[in-house]
Amino acid sequence: MEREFDVTVRFTVVLALTVVVLLLPTPPGLSLSGKRALAAFVFAGSVFAMQPVSLPFASLMVSVAMVVLGVADSTQAFEVLSRPIIILILGSLFVAEALRKHGVTRRLALFSVVSSGGDVGKILLGLMAIAALLSMWMENTATAAVLIPVALTIANQIPEKERAREVTVLLVFGIAYSASLGGMVTITGSASNAVASGFLSEIQPWGFLDWMKYGLPPFMLIFPLTWWVLRRVVPVSTERIDISLAREELDNLGPARSTEWEVIVVLNATVLLWAAGSYFESYLLLPPTALSPAVVAMVAVAYLSLRGIIVWDDVKGVSWGMFFIIGAGLALGDALKRTGATAWLTELISPVITGMPLLVTLTFLVFVSALLTNVINNSTMAAVFVPIMISLAQVESSFTAVQLVLPLTLATTFGYALPSASGRMALISETGIVERGDMMKYGLILTVLSSVVLVLVFYVLTVLGVT
Repeated sequence: MEREFDVTVRFTVVLALTVVVLLLPTPPGLSLSGKRALAAFVFAGSVFAMQPVSLPFASLMVSVAMVVLGVADSTQAFEVLSRPIIILILGSLFVAEALRKHGVTRRLALFSVVSSGGDVGKILLGLMAIAALLSMWMENTATAAVLIPVALTIANQIPEKERAREVTVLLVFGIAYSASLGGMVTITGSASNAVASGFLSEIQPWGFLDWMKYGLPPFMLIFPLTWWVLRRVVPVSTERIDISLAREELDNLGPARSTEWEVIVVLNATVLLWAAGSYFESYLLLPPTALSPAVVAMVAVAYLSLRGIIVWDDVKGVSWGMFFIIGAGLALGDALKRTGATAWLTELISPVITGMPLLVTLTFLVFVSALLTNVINNSTMAAVFVPIMISLAQVESSFTAVQLVLPLTLATTFGYALPSASGRMALISETGIVERGDMMKYGLILTVLSSVVLVLVFYVLTVLGVT
């Protein structure tokens, strides 16, 4: 009964905020449909922040709200779920499920622990590296969920309860942060990447390799920085752990089976074609898009299913809600553009963005995006602000779309301070392993440092003419 009351109160707040926007006078230069689109944005932002229901259901509510508000019809609200970017994400999750099912992810985690020799710093680095690598292709929260039990098993080898808790906190934070950071590198890494890529592909040729070109450099700097900072700010009085249990479990797994190697080969071949499919198309005289990332992803899934490596029951546990979240973000962005709300917001924001030196502009975009992501779903952030950044770049010749869109989108990675920031942070909060105060303290430290690095990377890339 208490939960029902809490849900009702939260949803009432969401509706109240939406109604307030509808009742306000229409600002000069904004159409009535544009104001309704802004109301849809407020509904989306508040329903994701308040979370009266889980995020997938909230995403479906956003799509319905756009239809009710008259800023999209049912086709416009839901056709986004069939776009190639959605199929690409779907395929990547299916391939990742094959990795999980056949124990490749756990084998990698155990191998990294055993290779560390029991040194806490090396264990942290190894688990973080595995989390980052996997989250480039797997859903980030699922990556954290797979690795956190490994961290708990290792930390429980420490007999003193308080020392075990310290190591657990360190490893869990490292896994959660690196699962987010790995998502920077690829289009499939996070929902906000998928949304931003969807909009960028509408104005210029944009593919898998294009994203990696800009996502990999900041990751290469921020990842080791995150490890270094965690080792210094999270108090740990134990420097070495007994890893005999991990070694025993790894030995019990035996040598990697042929199926495991087959899955790894399929993943590597898929990634290669995601990055260079267009070049193979022209060389092999294939039709355009025959080796597009979405098609390649589905071919990989077809191969795995024909080989019996994955079956339908295996993928029932895939994070299907992620598609609703991405779809709602794309549909919302389309509605804002279609009704003129994006153009109106662009005129409103333009003096702030274009009137400052580039370094200040980048700092403003990155820090605002990183901090807002703690309370606004990252795909919603991308859905609203990416089209605005693209519009700004189209009217202001001193900027390119990449210069504005990529820093803003990648900064949504750094939502570390609150459980509402991401599924990873909610996961470690719900386990009771970490305290809210620690999450806020360590999260803000790493948000600020990571944001500074991201700003500097894109400033240097701009100076070098790469963006």
